Amino acid sequence: MTTDQWLIPPLPDSIPPSILSKADVLVTKTAFLAGLLAPETAACLSRQLKISDADYSRIIDGHNTDLEVLEDATNLASTQSTLGEITELRRRLIAALAHHYHLVQTQPLADGNGAMARLVVHMHFAQIGLHPQLWSLSRGIARRQEKYHAALGINDVTQERQFAGAFQRSEQASLSFIELMLDVCHEEVDYMTTALSRHQLRKSVAHAYRINSRLTDAGVSPETMPALLALLIQGSLPRTEFVTFTGLPPEIASDQLNRLINLGIVMSPPFNFQRLEVGLPAWFAQVLLPDCHLA
Repeated sequence: MTTDQWLIPPLPDSIPPSILSKADVLVTKTAFLAGLLAPETAACLSRQLKISDADYSRIIDGHNTDLEVLEDATNLASTQSTLGEITELRRRLIAALAHHYHLVQTQPLADGNGAMARLVVHMHFAQIGLHPQLWSLSRGIARRQEKYHAALGINDVTQERQFAGAFQRSEQASLSFIELMLDVCHEEVDYMTTALSRHQLRKSVAHAYRINSRLTDAGVSPETMPALLALLIQGSLPRTEFVTFTGLPPEIASDQLNRLINLGIVMSPPFNFQRLEVGLPAWFAQVLLPDCHLA
């Protein structure tokens, strides 16, 4: 791929108000989502979503993307792909999605450009401050893959594409793709915001304590639920505070804590035995995000 292909294409002369409005609102929504999560919880979630994106890419592209392709793309994108002179936040967001369209249109998808283009958008979104590590664009595209492929002019992701005349694609086609992607982004941010709200977290954790075999087989007591919920929300707690939250006698509470640590839901940092941090193994992340491929 040539360096020129990494340049952001010019934005359309006239962007519909509906697209500008969706871009504006998305900025607000992602900031709200980030505010829901403590740094420790956000870091755990980010690791799980990064792993899940590989599964979603296989669904979207119909094949595994060569890791070397993604590594090369990451290295080049980190030095070449910038949003240039665009200063207005919502237009930077729109430009990032236009860049995705441009990248897929200029190279065969079979060579890995689908996953690569999504990776570049992720990097753009991070630069803009949309916290893309806390929600999955790939999940949203996988749920709308037929519309995604149609918007890109791809009828069969297993067939090699012909790109003659790709640069003559209409401005309207690019805008239609951008609007679709904005809808996808909104759906995914809304999904994560709902799933990680205090109300839904409480319901999900309570449900897990009732039916999850890992918890019951490990002998985890329902009395530990308030303490675990507090840890999920706050990200970390003093060990003594966690024990107090359980309402159990100290010895029993310590035993229960060890059971949660053995399950990986609670972490005890080796450098600070007196403090606990949240853990998010794939099976427990699936409890909180049941519609995600996290296991």
